[in-house]
Amino acid sequence: MLGDETIAALLAIWDEELSGERWAELRRALCQLVDQFQQSADDEARAEITMHITDLLRDTDLDLYRKLIAMRRAIRASTAQNRFSTRGMPSGEELAAVWQEIRAHEGETRSDGDGAGTQATAQRDDEPRFIRYTDISCPRYAQVGERITLTVALTMQQQAESVVKQAVHVSAGEVKVRLSAPGFELLSPAEQTVIIEPDADSAPVVFHLKGRTEGQHEIAVQFWQRGNLIATAFVPIEIVAIQPVFAPAIIPSIPVNARLGDARPPDLTLVVNHAPNGHTEFMVIGDGVVRFATQTMLAFEPRAFIQHVYKEIGLLQRGYDSVNEPRALATDQIERRIRTLGHLLWDRLIPPDLKAFYSRERARWRVEDAQDRRWSLLVQSNEADIPWELVRPYGEGDDQWEEGFWCETFYFARWLLKRPDTLTGYAPPPRLRLRALAAIVPTCYPELRAVPDEHALLRDLIARHRLADRSPARATEAAVVDLLEQGGFDWMHIVTHGAFLAESVLHSGALALEDRQWLACSVITGPRIRGKLHAERPAFILNACHAGRSAPMLSGASNWATHLIGSGAGMLIAPLWSVNDALATEFSRAYYDALLNRSQPATLAEAVWHARAAIRRPDEPTWLAYSLFAHPNATVTVTNEGG
Repeated sequence: MLGDETIAALLAIWDEELSGERWAELRRALCQLVDQFQQSADDEARAEITMHITDLLRDTDLDLYRKLIAMRRAIRASTAQNRFSTRGMPSGEELAAVWQEIRAHEGETRSDGDGAGTQATAQRDDEPRFIRYTDISCPRYAQVGERITLTVALTMQQQAESVVKQAVHVSAGEVKVRLSAPGFELLSPAEQTVIIEPDADSAPVVFHLKGRTEGQHEIAVQFWQRGNLIATAFVPIEIVAIQPVFAPAIIPSIPVNARLGDARPPDLTLVVNHAPNGHTEFMVIGDGVVRFATQTMLAFEPRAFIQHVYKEIGLLQRGYDSVNEPRALATDQIERRIRTLGHLLWDRLIPPDLKAFYSRERARWRVEDAQDRRWSLLVQSNEADIPWELVRPYGEGDDQWEEGFWCETFYFARWLLKRPDTLTGYAPPPRLRLRALAAIVPTCYPELRAVPDEHALLRDLIARHRLADRSPARATEAAVVDLLEQGGFDWMHIVTHGAFLAESVLHSGALALEDRQWLACSVITGPRIRGKLHAERPAFILNACHAGRSAPMLSGASNWATHLIGSGAGMLIAPLWSVNDALATEFSRAYYDALLNRSQPATLAEAVWHARAAIRRPDEPTWLAYSLFAHPNATVTVTNEGG
């Protein structure tokens, strides 16, 4: 085929042009295009790539273009003297072998941490960054079973024809472009690479997909560099039964964290993209590359199952379960029931092929030899309800093994890809600032006996680190809303009752404030509050407690996560269900002690891990309740009020 001849001709003249005047600037773009050609199994895609190669040489270096054409003719006529074993057209295997030899010779193998077994590294502070603009093209509608094409590039200037004109801050080198497309059949690799040059646009990457079922779908276009997710674009595509009229997709701006390369990436990232029709995609990323990917159709509705899990946890807090109520359980029985819930989450939520992959690779993810370094795990999903922290893996049959809960095995964190009512997603910030703290502590709930101790802890924190105190004089609903609208704080810590209002379509999560009024999570809307969250990216801790309540109760934390993280907040720590107020205070104390340790400050996920360990009790699930929505390796910079 002409495409194979073009690649063969390019590789044949490769050594001749290493000293050419334009070769240095062309080499990276050509490396990227040949990589794409080798990765693609689609004939049309390969033809497009080789056409782009010839166009690139013709437009950039006419001498190189002429040499390419001459070598292509010589290969076709079997008269070429070149590096291949034959004068004619080499086999596909020989093409691949020669390309690997060229890559190895030039040292072009991945040096940004994407090689197998090599941990991706953070960006150096003195390394230059560049602004590039997303250039995405795709249809808005497609027919069931029809192949659609989505192209992605990063360019130096905004492209008028692009449906996205968002700035992305990147470093020179590779940027991974990955598609997450539940409900679609991928006809090309889900991950492709663009190369960022200091003075050139990237070559486009081309994805081919096929819609399986009718209805509204979303394709997540993710941009990764140095093992960190730096931006996500959610592309809406409607799959219809009849041939549609072409219309480009409308994609919103992509909020990007300009300094995400500063953070050490998670050791493992599990991306879970659940579509309304039941299709769910799982992708495991480690060392900057996709280690595993699968799509599955869940045979049940996760939300109903999770609600029963929460109800069971509430009963266990009181010493019962749904089978034995009202007969009280012994301590060892309660601990066993809690383990069983973790096993059930593993059974029901994790597909069989991912379980097999986990079983095969888990030895690498345990505490590492002499370093005693615990791995970090970030779960990114498009829902906030599933308690991924509680997943407890185990093996069956001849390979029997059992691990702890994910939140004790790993330095664990999670992140929400986006709110369900928007196409805008945020990347978790790698650094948080602690300069101005707002303590929200209502005083009208005497049943929360430990709350004054936690309030004293926060006042001491403000004084010891000379932080700006943004706490309202009284924690009324009006005062807290004013604070959210005005901004000016970078850390808000709330200590109170939390409630999950299952029957309300407006206020599914609420926090008790002064004068026995409630602050609903639905207040996090509109341009004032969401504008401040987007611009300032503050951190939130919602320590929603309970004190001997007679009924199990959810805190509504998943709804707060949806509203806060989905609107731009940089961190959220909150319990998914009501917790013991004395243990909640001890959690906060242990968390801040680890996070703000002067000699060895912990990352966000490390600090939460230490706080869990400090309050762990065999018959009390409070230690498992807390969710951390953040970058697991993010750190906190404390700046005093005068600094």
